[in-house]
Amino acid sequence: MGRSALVAALVCFGCSVGEIPEVVTDSGAEDTSSEDHPSDAATDATAPDARPPDIEAPDTAQPPDTAAPLDTAPAPDTARPPDTAPPPDTARPPDTAPPPACDPRFRFSPAVPREGASFEVFFTDRAGYTNIGLAFLGPSVPSWRFLDVAGGPPFTWRFAVNGHRAGRYTLRFTADPAMSALGACTLDIAPGDPDAGPPPDTAPPRDTAPPTDTAPPTDTGVGPAPPSNRFGIGLVGPGDARQLDLAANLSGPGGYVKLIFPDVRPGLSGPDPSWVASVRDAYARDLIPVIRFGPPWGDRRVRNQSDAGDGRAFTRLAAAYVAIVRGLPRRASWPLYVEVHNEPNLCYEWQCDPGTMPGDRITVERIAAEYAALLRDVTRALHDLRDPLVRVTNGGLAPGGVRWCACVGARDTRPGEWEGGTTSLDFLRAMNAAVPGVFTSLDAFASHAYPASGRGFGFFAPFASAGVGLRYFRDELSTLGLSLPVLLTETGWSTNRDGGSNSRDDIATWTRQAYESVWLTDPLVRAVMPFELSDPGWEPFNWVRPGGDPYPVYTAVRALRCARIAGRCP
Repeated sequence: MGRSALVAALVCFGCSVGEIPEVVTDSGAEDTSSEDHPSDAATDATAPDARPPDIEAPDTAQPPDTAAPLDTAPAPDTARPPDTAPPPDTARPPDTAPPPACDPRFRFSPAVPREGASFEVFFTDRAGYTNIGLAFLGPSVPSWRFLDVAGGPPFTWRFAVNGHRAGRYTLRFTADPAMSALGACTLDIAPGDPDAGPPPDTAPPRDTAPPTDTAPPTDTGVGPAPPSNRFGIGLVGPGDARQLDLAANLSGPGGYVKLIFPDVRPGLSGPDPSWVASVRDAYARDLIPVIRFGPPWGDRRVRNQSDAGDGRAFTRLAAAYVAIVRGLPRRASWPLYVEVHNEPNLCYEWQCDPGTMPGDRITVERIAAEYAALLRDVTRALHDLRDPLVRVTNGGLAPGGVRWCACVGARDTRPGEWEGGTTSLDFLRAMNAAVPGVFTSLDAFASHAYPASGRGFGFFAPFASAGVGLRYFRDELSTLGLSLPVLLTETGWSTNRDGGSNSRDDIATWTRQAYESVWLTDPLVRAVMPFELSDPGWEPFNWVRPGGDPYPVYTAVRALRCARIAGRCP
């Protein structure tokens, strides 16, 4: 959701920068007649057996191949940092001034910052700016905090920085809603005192963290923003090189790819190497990564990862999110989206252990309150990174959900151990009641608006009767009273449907109609990532056969995309 600049009479010279979501525009969208839209006539799901489609990840995911690191050229007016930090014996002595490739409006205290010790950044300019901030590109993603502004004019802004590692960084002072870079400096951070302990906000290295000679590649300079493109696709897992090639050929430059990173848990101090490779390789193929963070495959007890095991606070899990995101690659001017978990309004995504809840049941109201606490804590922690590229979204909800789940531990519930009859609208209301305003800090809204003839039932109906489900994201936002850019992190047809089946040719036709009549024309939609590209466990949803041959839906959507957006076309 775009934010307009403050008028001159209301300029706030000391406003700290926040995440500025892209402005959603669709000036080129053509108006469509009522015949192009499927019928919206339906009723809400109230029947106990109105269970939503099971979109649960399989127990295994394919490990990704690795590809060459992304190598984006720096802006011509800045020096390119070296690929690795200087070894300790070449570090700049403490009494040396900052490097010469630095805008003179910058000043540092101390003059040569060290790893493990907080330092301050000053930037002075005669003009007053709003939405000021810092952007670091280098071996790590330091945290910064705006302290104050003095003078006027000239004005001097002061920031505190910590969480940095040794090495060379490109630092930029940014301002105004467009996050314009107004000054740049090449900054060397010296190795810290070996007796001083680890730097702030860090933890002991994770066993599976990348070794130093394969640290995540860091982009340099200010590059062009991704082209406007809503096409995308979802993967089941981090993906591999072949899957990312298929995703890029389908979606084109600036398209989206949904990745799943399982086994996120408290105590992690960095990303798994396969996650680093996945994000790097997505950017290298001109794709925008949307990453779903989740628990280990098959373990639905996310509430057990809360600070006290009662689902009321998740600060330790939020710290793991931060540690992972800090270690992932970035591409200048290209966002990185984090989706917080998945469909918590279903038993197989939010489960309790026997003996932990009264009557060994957990109600939808309690699940909503616990998930709202998770979303609150993760959103707050990721925004505290002050990284303008990192954007946070809720986990998409199942359109039809449960009233209660039996506490059965790690296994899935069986018939009689759960009751349906709610929708995601009920869950959203319960979240807002438990943690008021929890959605107002999001950068985008994730929705699983599957084609359906009703709200929470009638899934995968033919296009002519699927309009209620296709536009369901508007019902969700209306329930919240918000207007956020929408990421459809799951949608699309299956060959199985309530009361029948769908042919592959019909799915191709209906999907193209959905793009032309809803997904490419609705101004709220930012990205469409149908479930899913190719996975043996989800064959009815596959867009590509396990051997690599595309189904008709892949071919039809790629042709539609190539007619509108050039790049990676036949």
